[in-house]
Amino acid sequence: MKLEEKFLKLKDKLKKLNKDYYNFNPIINDSDYDDLKKEYDNLLSKNPKLKQYDDLGIGASPSSKFKKFKHYEPMLSLSNSFTFEDSEDFFDKAYNYLKSKNKNYVFNVDCKIDGVSLSLIYKNYKLLKAITRGDGQVGEEITENVIGIEGIPKILKNCKSDLIEIRGEVFFLRTDFEKLNNQFEIKNQFSNPRNAASGSLRQLDSKIANERPLRFIPHGYGKISNEKEFLNFEEFLSFCKKNNFEQTGYAKSYDNLKNLYDYINEIEKKRFSIDFDVDGMVIKISDLSLQRMLGNTNKFPRWAIAAKFNSQEALTQVEKIELQIGRTGAITPVARLKPINIGGVIVSNATLHNFDEIIRKDIRINDFVWVKRAGDVIPYVSRVDKQKRNKFNKKFEIPKKCLCGSKITKINDETVIRCSAEKNKCKYQNLEAFKHFVSKKAMNIDGLGEKLIEKLINLNLLSNKLDIYKLENYKDKIVKLDGFGEKSFINLINSINNSKITTLSRYIFSLGLRYLGENNSELISLYFKNKTRFKEFIQSKKLREQLENIDGLGEKAINSFINYFSEKSNLKESFAILDIITIKEIENNKITPNKSILFTGILHEMSRDRAKELAKKKGYKIASNVSKNLDILVYGEKSGSKLKKAKDLKINILNEKDFLNLIN
Repeated sequence: MKLEEKFLKLKDKLKKLNKDYYNFNPIINDSDYDDLKKEYDNLLSKNPKLKQYDDLGIGASPSSKFKKFKHYEPMLSLSNSFTFEDSEDFFDKAYNYLKSKNKNYVFNVDCKIDGVSLSLIYKNYKLLKAITRGDGQVGEEITENVIGIEGIPKILKNCKSDLIEIRGEVFFLRTDFEKLNNQFEIKNQFSNPRNAASGSLRQLDSKIANERPLRFIPHGYGKISNEKEFLNFEEFLSFCKKNNFEQTGYAKSYDNLKNLYDYINEIEKKRFSIDFDVDGMVIKISDLSLQRMLGNTNKFPRWAIAAKFNSQEALTQVEKIELQIGRTGAITPVARLKPINIGGVIVSNATLHNFDEIIRKDIRINDFVWVKRAGDVIPYVSRVDKQKRNKFNKKFEIPKKCLCGSKITKINDETVIRCSAEKNKCKYQNLEAFKHFVSKKAMNIDGLGEKLIEKLINLNLLSNKLDIYKLENYKDKIVKLDGFGEKSFINLINSINNSKITTLSRYIFSLGLRYLGENNSELISLYFKNKTRFKEFIQSKKLREQLENIDGLGEKAINSFINYFSEKSNLKESFAILDIITIKEIENNKITPNKSILFTGILHEMSRDRAKELAKKKGYKIASNVSKNLDILVYGEKSGSKLKKAKDLKINILNEKDFLNLIN
């Protein structure tokens, strides 16, 4: 498998896992996610050319139930550390980024609460808005739902900033969570405190949210109108205390990482005696001026990292192994377990990842297995207790057929096996394709969930995506469905009609093609701009040539796109849908960036990463190589072939001083 293909495949998988996690429906445990993320980061660090494809992002799209609010500053996630060496390496990179010889930084460390992120905006010292993380850029306004939360003051009495964002975690104490859950029948109970906090915050009835014993503890800040409000993290904590925000009571400062890690190990040993869920500790460089200089990548701050704790595990029995089929035909085995309590959560399912994993661990039906929950999310089978194995337990045989009856195939170099049937001939793939098409990041059709899609398919009202836009004609049949009615039908049709006004990138993403995630869909849409050009080029003999002109679009994505539209049925359905919907045209002045820039050689005033960040803030696109389409090459010491090639192509060439003059 080519390096780019491997990276893109891994990126798409991580994007889906991110979406599942932030929508509180994770399908993989933290430990396995962390392994995938480490593999992703290692590929990036060892192969700089892959950075052009790196657009993982964070979070998930905000819900349509609440008013949306764009954060003043992005609410970023944290990079993860699993060892002392990981953290040491992370902060060494911070020193290198600043080209600093001084490594005597002060670090602050505190508990990483496993709750729901929230940003509180205070204007003229009064609480103005409360915003969820959302996708990191845009969140949900849930101000009415946080008024009664303990630890959120309505007025800041000790504050010099007329606008300030205080960010932190909303959570339940374990004791309060148990009391809350005892109020519900077992089938309606929350699986863990984090899900309970999320479900409480997102209540449409704010009275319900305010009646529940939620708590809030700050862990950081966003926009601050007075930059001298606090100059380091210790002063921030003092500010919070003076303004009656609660604190964990476990924050400490250190001037070296070794002593700091001794403290982390101490907290990990007593994590279960703490009355709130903690899945690690957060290490920050305390000095705010250094934080600002270090800045952020597009996903993480460069001045803070999460030191993760080890996972929990328990012994239970595998009752059966079932198959799950994805929209591209990928088949994933899942273990159904005898329910077991792990860290306060009842676990009855565990991912088995792939069939190679089953063979490697020799997992059999009726085996006793150790199940881990890393980071307190979805479990996985870590190992089999073979001493408890019954001699009659048979080895699990890899199925030869999909649940639809079609043969299973395996592509060379892939661990995943797939259903050989086309989507429309495998009802399981078809169902997943429908679910993807209507999902929030695709056509965003609210109310058309999995169960309803299944019912509509069984009624022969849905056989392809185009049929979704004909459902209005079947009101008599749909309103008679169990649990449905007149109001539900009206809401569904309104949602379908609202989805008819969309963007080209959303539409391309909704097709669910392999290797065409959000980023590649965006690249294609920016190139074609409107549906007229899009339809013209899809039928053009120069389609491949046009796609190859799109910087950052790989061979696998191009082939997937061309193969899809080479099928007459796909082309016909696509054009029929495009004729129904309205695609917002992308204006030239909205395509950013307008010019491309490339850096080569050693810069002395700043690191190359810092230079790229400054260029991006000014609207430049960072190129990966020298071509006739490159606008500017910035060169430093020991520049090589790229400088020579740029001169030959008569590209605009700047030295480091010229570049600084340009951006300033």
